[in-house]
Amino acid sequence: MDLLIIVHIKSSYDAWKAVFDSDPVGRQEFADETRTRVAKADDNTAMVQLFDVDMQKMSKILNDPNSPAADVMAEHIEKRDLYKVEQMSPPS
Repeated sequence: MDLLIIVHIKSSYDAWKAVFDSDPVGRQEFADETRTRVAKADDNTAMVQLFDVDMQKMSKILNDPNSPAADVMAEHIEKRDLYKVEQMSPPS
């Protein structure tokens, strides 16, 4: 499954992006990391595209309070809005 995630950032985009780039979650465990895309919407909002996501693995990792990334994510992320992305045919 492909996702678009809107990340609402508590700190700043630059601080969050540094953590995102260090990948404390291990995205390669649940998504095709070679295709991950990140964009800055504003200083407190980012858009992340993840491809070929294993939703069960992602949920387990992101919701684990003992994850090495849990404290870091709590420090930088207010919330995430997840959207499923599907290819569609152009309107005729």
